[in-house]
Amino acid sequence: MRIDKLKAELSKAREKAAEWQARAKEIERQITELENTEILQMVRGVAASPEELRELLDWIRTAKELPQMDSAKKEDFERENKNG
Repeated sequence: MRIDKLKAELSKAREKAAEWQARAKEIERQITELENTEILQMVRGVAASPEELRELLDWIRTAKELPQMDSAKKEDFERENKNG
């Protein structure tokens, strides 16, 4: 019957979809692993103490947050960091 054939086809399609989804997750895991390895190699290549690296990362994080501040807050922040 046509219905049975379609049900079988649907079942196969769902199996394939699950396989592709699992493959996509595996590829995402591999990408993350390679990115992490790359980051570690860059960090190890910098001649800085862990404290210096932490300060650098804090500075980068702060720099990314500055565009989101309104102008008054940004001026206050810059004034505080200029004097301190």
